[in-house]
Amino acid sequence: NPPVWRPGWKNWQPAHEVPELTTSALSAANGVVPNIPPPPLAMLAVQHEYEAKSIAPRDPSMSDDEPPPPPAFVPVPPKSGSLAPPPPAAPPHSSQNIPTVTGEAAGPILAAAPPPHIGSSLPTTIGIPPPPELQAMVDRAKAPAHGGPTGKDMIEEVSGSMLLEEGGPVPNPFGPPANGQGPANLPPTDPTVNDSPSPRDSLGDFAGLPPRRPGLSLILDDLKEIKSGRPPRNKLLVGVLAFVALMVVIMIVAGIVSIFSGPSDKSAKDKDKSKTTASSSVALTGSAPPATTTAKLDIPPPPPKEDLKPALGDCTGAGDAKSVAPKVVIASGIEALPVAGGIAIGFASTPREAVAASLDPTSLASTNTVRAKSLFGDARRVTPMMLGARLSALADADRKGDKLVSRRTVTTAPLVDVGVADASIVWAPHGRDSYAKLFALESGEGPVEALRAVPLSGQKGIALAFRRGTSIFIGTATGENVLTAEGSLSSIAGLGQVGSPAIAASGDTVLVAWADRASASDSWSIRYTKLKVGGTASEATSFTIPDGGLGGQAMSPAIAALGGGRFLFAWTEGPVQNHQVRAITFSADGPSGSPISISGNGVNAGQPAAAVGADGRGVVAFVAAKGKAYEVQASAVSCPKQ
Repeated sequence: NPPVWRPGWKNWQPAHEVPELTTSALSAANGVVPNIPPPPLAMLAVQHEYEAKSIAPRDPSMSDDEPPPPPAFVPVPPKSGSLAPPPPAAPPHSSQNIPTVTGEAAGPILAAAPPPHIGSSLPTTIGIPPPPELQAMVDRAKAPAHGGPTGKDMIEEVSGSMLLEEGGPVPNPFGPPANGQGPANLPPTDPTVNDSPSPRDSLGDFAGLPPRRPGLSLILDDLKEIKSGRPPRNKLLVGVLAFVALMVVIMIVAGIVSIFSGPSDKSAKDKDKSKTTASSSVALTGSAPPATTTAKLDIPPPPPKEDLKPALGDCTGAGDAKSVAPKVVIASGIEALPVAGGIAIGFASTPREAVAASLDPTSLASTNTVRAKSLFGDARRVTPMMLGARLSALADADRKGDKLVSRRTVTTAPLVDVGVADASIVWAPHGRDSYAKLFALESGEGPVEALRAVPLSGQKGIALAFRRGTSIFIGTATGENVLTAEGSLSSIAGLGQVGSPAIAASGDTVLVAWADRASASDSWSIRYTKLKVGGTASEATSFTIPDGGLGGQAMSPAIAALGGGRFLFAWTEGPVQNHQVRAITFSADGPSGSPISISGNGVNAGQPAAAVGADGRGVVAFVAAKGKAYEVQASAVSCPKQ
């Protein structure tokens, strides 16, 4: 209870009222060695912050050298009311009293009974054995010669940090003054008296720790609590036990399943592999198997590998034909290309007006239509294209003074043009005059007509075809920014009169078809040829018109690539005054499946153009007579996905 002062305080304060000194002051006053572990740094930081706020700011006028005069603090005995009631009969050594400790820092207040109730063990802070002198005091108190107790001892627990030393009563610094002097501070809480002996007392429990119960008994107690509808005391222990039980059940179920399901595929493969290895080792060494081997390994040869290529079906019709444009010029024909979200068709509505329209391949509804003027002459071909996100119509015209004769646009990326210059087939960047030669043309065979070119599908490059005289010429060129001829031109002789060729590339195969006849009095028929990139065209094959149509003659072929060397092949058939458009699937071996009727009954139709998207939805557009004019009609087709 000494007075203490710190710079910044106005008055002295008793040590028991200073938080930093409370525990040490009480311990020193009672002769107890504190055994308190240091608190965590985080708690210290909070405590320092609290003390900084709770301590009054320092008076600048106060001098550090001259504190105020200290008051007189006189220790006084504690009030009689704070002690436990004495027993009826005090033994001879009743002068040995256990003091009562009170105060904020002490926590629970100890009120001990007379010496006969002194326990056989002393409480410690965290289980450290008491000092030897205190243990000797306990032994003397228990001895029969000194009147010590012989029954079960009682343990009084203090607030976790102090051991009480045997001796006389300790004055209570917080009690009322006996002589009217000194402080009259009352304890902040009421005294707590504990006279009942603890059931955990033991004569040999000098460490002060309560005996532990076995883990199994704790689990059984928790199970009883759960059965009675009350929550368990050791929730973590019950949770761990439940998890372990669940794992055991899962392992048992997995073992039963594995027993009845037999060995896994991986185990069987490992066994087959080990058998194969053993057989191979015997064959390589040429020695006999060990004596322990009783069975001969007889491994059958592996089955031949099957072709896992899916068998793609044939294209089928997906509805009746519909009119999609009211006007079309026959001389420019129709071009069809797959674009994002549908099929785009290009045609000329007048000789100088180019039109591009995108169609939904299912409903055949027009989703977008654009028009453009042909500035340099009549539109020979109108190519529909998506330039960025915009639909465009590119009109090819024979411009006077153009360095490329019969210039035609090829829908590569970037766009290129092909044409004729310097007695050669040349290519040039789209719309440019600078060009490079691809194939030289021999003299004396007539002008180049009906020049067509398409991008290759398996690599960067183009395939082209044209008519010259009575022959069809085919060639390929590869490259991305610069085109280089692959091989030489292939030439197929016509029958006499030759029509415009149609060309498409699917996989590494290029298919070219055209109509020809020997003379004007003969009927038109279609022939076709195939070639690989850089290779030579095969001999021309005649196309036989399938049954079910108008028959008579076939002309105006159109080809759409399906991928994998497959194509959709469309043509026009029928007598002179009445024609219809039909289509069929072409595989690597030729026509496949049943033909598709594209134009409706009673419609005079011809000059088809076909395109199929990657999703298998396609459109076959064609020219249909409507009185004295012509319109564009289209029919939807459905093909297997590429």
